[in-house]
Amino acid sequence: MSVLREVLPDFSWWSGADKRREAASGIAGAVLVIPQAITFAYVVGLGPEYGLYCAAFVALVSSLFGNSAMVGGPNTALSILLSIAIMPHAGRGSPLYTEYVLLLSLMVGVVQLALWALRGATLFRYLSPAAIGGIKIGVGVLLITSALEGTLGVSGLTMQFFHEKFYVVLASWSEIVNPYAAAISAATILSALRLKRWLPRAYIIVAVAIGAVVGWVIDGVVGPVQSQVELLGRVVFDPLPLRLLTVTTEHLAVLEELIPNAVAIAVLGLAQSLVISRDLKTRMSPSVDLHKEVFAQGLSNVVGPFFSSFAGSGSFNRTSVAIEMGARTPLSGIVAALAVVAIAWGLGPFLTHLPMPAIAAVLLLVGAGMIQWKEIRLYARSRVDATVCGVTVFTVCFVGLEAGIVVAIVTSVVFFVASASRVSLDITRDGDTEHIAVRGNLFYASIDGLVGHLRAHPATRTTLDLRAVPYCDSAAIAAIDMIRRERNQQGGRLDLVRGDVTGIAAAA
Repeated sequence: MSVLREVLPDFSWWSGADKRREAASGIAGAVLVIPQAITFAYVVGLGPEYGLYCAAFVALVSSLFGNSAMVGGPNTALSILLSIAIMPHAGRGSPLYTEYVLLLSLMVGVVQLALWALRGATLFRYLSPAAIGGIKIGVGVLLITSALEGTLGVSGLTMQFFHEKFYVVLASWSEIVNPYAAAISAATILSALRLKRWLPRAYIIVAVAIGAVVGWVIDGVVGPVQSQVELLGRVVFDPLPLRLLTVTTEHLAVLEELIPNAVAIAVLGLAQSLVISRDLKTRMSPSVDLHKEVFAQGLSNVVGPFFSSFAGSGSFNRTSVAIEMGARTPLSGIVAALAVVAIAWGLGPFLTHLPMPAIAAVLLLVGAGMIQWKEIRLYARSRVDATVCGVTVFTVCFVGLEAGIVVAIVTSVVFFVASASRVSLDITRDGDTEHIAVRGNLFYASIDGLVGHLRAHPATRTTLDLRAVPYCDSAAIAAIDMIRRERNQQGGRLDLVRGDVTGIAAAA
């Protein structure tokens, strides 16, 4: 029954959903993702419509079969990896290139479903809140940095490290900043900040509309040639892009070479999706099922290629926009997917004239919203949490999101193992009898202290109380059994009080 709950759509959230708020957040997310989706399609090496298909159909399937407010769609890292994998085998933009991208995306989905069957989400149970917070902060910084060029009308700021963009802008702002783009961004940001309190369900949509109006007024007064404000441009979209995938002997030979790429992309996509899901589960939705989210993500990438979509994953910024506007259920993602279809198909002429600085300004706000100072102050109270969070933020900002996720998992597991290895010994004496109450897990990495104490007094009679020991592995059992035999030979004695300790009965 648990498997059926994971693979079938779950609409138990419907009755408790705030329909208006979810719809508003979905529409706002659709407006914001359209320029991003077009950009991601360019990164992959496909036409702009393929990015829109990913934003629509990957999001729709993952939300229908998931049970969280996470919104899926195109992803920067996955788009780059898809392009790198396919470029040696076909020319960018060619029909064969498109076929390989879609087939590789299908392979990514199959690998993710295999990871679901192997319960791959279990690893992310060890991802600490501080690690998730560090990833969010790092992504927020990167999102602000990536939106900087669009908000200021600056282009060509290709830097190795994120902070160099701010330095260049501050040092040369009078020469490189487009004042008209900056004015549009400022109008959008100030409108959003002002309207957030009064229109919490729709302030982002209204702010984008205000920014668009300011942009149109500027174009009308000074003209597009002088303003040089970038517009979204023409969007071509088929509302039902059904596609049969071509598989020949040549295709199969290439796909065999792409298996390592498919595994890497699948793992990275799931890692980002599960980080988002873990955060939602911790903060607001305890009922989120991580295994169900893995299945939903894998299924979306299996179904997506048949709707002309390349592989996607959970989106940090789309999910952040949805949460910021009050989304708490998958309904926001479903509405967002349908809204992408409706907007791209029906409002193409309007979108052509949408100023990019207005879109970039909202992304900057979303990035700033991901940096929660209350959480940072909370992590700062603990040396371990501060270390995990700080190392993760540094890695995400200076190395990359993929490396940041790996570091977050590794540091979380390391500190978890270190914490699990702590064993306390409460030692008391009653005449000639020593009583030791052990607290903590006894296993190969934590047994040395207890063994050293017991061997230091081989002729003593000791009662070893293990009732506060939840787990004892084979190494610990063997060590305790050996010390009991040594005590018997040297005139001492070791008695056990076992309780319900897992495995310790074997040492009796």
